Amino acid sequence: MRHVIVGVMFIITVLSGCAGQLPKNGDGSEPLVQCDDVANRERLNVLTVNLLFSEIQTRDQRLDAVAKFAAMVPVDIILLQEVVGGVLVETANSALDLQGKLRARGGTYDLHTAFEVGVPGLLAVANAVLSRCEIDVKMVKRLPRASELEFQGRDIKLPRNVMMTRVFIPEFGTLNVYNTHLCANCPADELDAQLDILLRFVEETEEFFPQDNPVILGGDFNIDRFRVTPFEQQPFYDRIIDADFVDAYAENRTLEDLCEDADVADAHCTVGVSSLDVGDPARRIDYIFVKEADDVRESRVAFHTLVDPSQPTVSDHAGVFVSIELP
Repeated sequence: MRHVIVGVMFIITVLSGCAGQLPKNGDGSEPLVQCDDVANRERLNVLTVNLLFSEIQTRDQRLDAVAKFAAMVPVDIILLQEVVGGVLVETANSALDLQGKLRARGGTYDLHTAFEVGVPGLLAVANAVLSRCEIDVKMVKRLPRASELEFQGRDIKLPRNVMMTRVFIPEFGTLNVYNTHLCANCPADELDAQLDILLRFVEETEEFFPQDNPVILGGDFNIDRFRVTPFEQQPFYDRIIDADFVDAYAENRTLEDLCEDADVADAHCTVGVSSLDVGDPARRIDYIFVKEADDVRESRVAFHTLVDPSQPTVSDHAGVFVSIELP
């Protein structure tokens, strides 16, 4: 029954036309996206970053900075949250804008975008995945609405989603990547409900596409494992770990090296470390989790401008970069 549900979900996703492009050669027969070098170097480079939908004036420069970083590494998979589109923000799709900037630097990326909240054409916010490897399958699962805004004494419940992007790596095979953005400032039971649907979606999808290759789950989880107000958040983090995922950034690091002290903005925090959120408590809420990976070759926080002024500001979040060894 689960396989039937996931299969129907896939068909609906394809028919719904989630905004994503697969670049083709001139005759339309061969995808331009190629990542032959991934199998040769035996590791996959992944970056996740929340782009801050509301900052319009500096968006072009901020996307330039992300594109420059991705070209230098190079980054194979980019997970984006708070992608934006609409006349109020002067772009159809900021992930599409980033795709163009990457192309200008010699990088060809496939794109999968899934809008989750807003008014189409006016202002909408999305998650997106950019991949140097050809995207083979795209799926999206809606998460339960959560109370994140209040207007005239009323709770406004906003929708969220989790995306699955199945990429093909030449001489290696396929690999499933999940990207999400969980609710912020919502009650514990609503965060728990979103996490429940997310983990169930991952489990059912992996059953539908059985494989021994690594599975990647990244994004802005709005979970700080050291935070105890307004509720203790460690149990939500533990639920992901208990689902056989490993926190890639936390591998080989002690708790003291993981942004434990909210009063100190250190190199391991992902919010409270940018010039766009000066004064906010330093926390680590952006993650890349992996399962079935042999090793994490490298991990770092990127774009934490208050900690390292030589780094560019790209958002009110820093990004998380990991390099995952392929089996």
